[in-house]
Amino acid sequence: MKKLFYYLWIYLLTIEEFLQHGQAELMKDRSIRKLSFDEAYITISNKNYSDPIIFTFNPVVCEKCIFEPLGDSVPNNENQTIIINTKYGYDFQLLAEPTNKTLRCQIKSYLFREHGSYLFEVIKTLENQDSCSIEQTQDSSYYWLPIIIGMSIMFAFILFIQIWDRISRSRIVARYLPNAVQQGLINEDLLTSLPNSPATIANDPNDDIIRTLTTARELPLVGSTKLSNSSIRIKKILPKRLRSLDTFRGFSLMVMIFVNYGGGEYRFFKHSIWNGLTVADLVFPWFTWIMGVSIVFSHLSLRAKNLRKRAIFLKICRRTIILFALGLILQGGYSRWVNIRIFGVLQRLAACYFFAATLVLIFDDNEDEPYSSQWPIGNDVRQPLRIELSSTLFHFWPQWLFILLITLAWVLITFILKFDDCPRGYLGPGGKHDYGKYQNCTGGAAGYIDRLILRNSHMDGHPTCADIYDTKVPHDPEGLLGILTGTLLCYLGVQAGHSFAHSTRIRRVCAHWLIFGFICGSIGLLLSKGGNSDSWIPINKNLWSLSFVLVLAGLAFLILTIFYLLIDVCKWFTGEPFLWLGMNSIVIYVGHEVCSKSFPIQFQVEETTHAQLLAMHLYGVLFWTIVAGLMYRRKIFIAI
Repeated sequence: MKKLFYYLWIYLLTIEEFLQHGQAELMKDRSIRKLSFDEAYITISNKNYSDPIIFTFNPVVCEKCIFEPLGDSVPNNENQTIIINTKYGYDFQLLAEPTNKTLRCQIKSYLFREHGSYLFEVIKTLENQDSCSIEQTQDSSYYWLPIIIGMSIMFAFILFIQIWDRISRSRIVARYLPNAVQQGLINEDLLTSLPNSPATIANDPNDDIIRTLTTARELPLVGSTKLSNSSIRIKKILPKRLRSLDTFRGFSLMVMIFVNYGGGEYRFFKHSIWNGLTVADLVFPWFTWIMGVSIVFSHLSLRAKNLRKRAIFLKICRRTIILFALGLILQGGYSRWVNIRIFGVLQRLAACYFFAATLVLIFDDNEDEPYSSQWPIGNDVRQPLRIELSSTLFHFWPQWLFILLITLAWVLITFILKFDDCPRGYLGPGGKHDYGKYQNCTGGAAGYIDRLILRNSHMDGHPTCADIYDTKVPHDPEGLLGILTGTLLCYLGVQAGHSFAHSTRIRRVCAHWLIFGFICGSIGLLLSKGGNSDSWIPINKNLWSLSFVLVLAGLAFLILTIFYLLIDVCKWFTGEPFLWLGMNSIVIYVGHEVCSKSFPIQFQVEETTHAQLLAMHLYGVLFWTIVAGLMYRRKIFIAI
């Protein structure tokens, strides 16, 4: 344990020192302060234009915003140097004083590089004609180098764990391991090498993955076989833990810890300003989808124990209350009740879980063998497709009907509700958006409902769009209306669980997941016109828009399919270290939130650069990964 933390500390110090090299040399003008990260120098110059020039700019991410002055007006043959943020690209327009005549010279979507120096020059060539250009006069810093090194270290860490797992299982190395480790490996090997007889698999309570029959040439049946008088009936023996699902959960949690700690302050590791997708936007919806898959396994397990629906519903309520309470505690801190933000990540998960799990429970048909497919199948006979579709999809039509009604309710509320001076169907951030016409309409109907019911003091007072769009009203990305689309996303995970629980062959499980993923992703991209902001329903995490949840569900179906084939079927990948995090996800999530500003997990650095911040944030990820690994090795699993 001490050695692990020692090596982590050495890694942090080494990376910080190494990545300080290669930074661009700064300008020596003492009147201008030293650059921080995501900044560059720009010198705006009026070379020979007779009238003073006003250089105006607008960040590309600020859609339909009014251009603002970039410094003061620049008279003929003069220039001025200012500092500009390099996170986003910029559009530029030039105006001639005093008439504010717009010059023909315009520059679109120009992206500056960190710590570079630039000359923005306007020249009058002929009468009534002008030209302008931006030229880089000094090299920028190695912006991508910290990311390349950091991701390489993480990849090497994962590769080392895989290699060590293979080596530790070899007979030669096992001789030198402690007796406790040897016994653990032997027990684990026994669980994966037992014969595939029906009795063995059915009675094995520690089965972690689906067994596969090795006698068939094609992909095997998903489950064990149960002999009958004239045929072989497929009996689905679900694992207590689907290893690939826990791996997917742990992968999402690892990315969430990284982006919550700051992601090295890189713009693509931050949430989207409004429309669009970034890495940080992916993980929370994936958690919601994964929770839907788990609902199916949990429900089938409880029904197999002959628990009554009332007892199961009480368990659902208990878990919902615990999740919601944990979310309030994490967000509340030392705030007064009148200022506590009511909804957040765990609260949204609690709400979506409650509605999806209750829906599955209400429409449970009380079959005597919930694990079984009633169609008799031999090793040389496949279950007809219509029977398979009936057991995995059409059988759950009441649940789907309810989900479609929820989705329709979101659409109607979003596009028909009229309030204040805001237009119907407005999905913008308000503030400066659309040239300031709808300053107090942030979030459209979703924002209005939250401000009406929750009140401003119980919402997120500084949404991601606040700085760019200069919004005046609060907006909560985990607000009330998003629970509807969140429930849809969770139920799409439930459908993935149904496909796994009731399909008869691995190939068909993967086909179901890939087809559902393609359908969801296609509809989401169609509604957003390929991710365009000017579309019917833009991809928007702040609103949990319909296109957003469909695109994220499509990606989740695809990723789970890949993990399932790699981990549970082919066994080319053990899932570690993601599996460690996935097996204790709630503990690690709460821990990383509580200790997010505590030494030695996170601390302030002397000189703020991307390299140093990235090293510190990756160190935090490795810290919690090792904590999860220790809990996993000691078989400490805490769940709600």
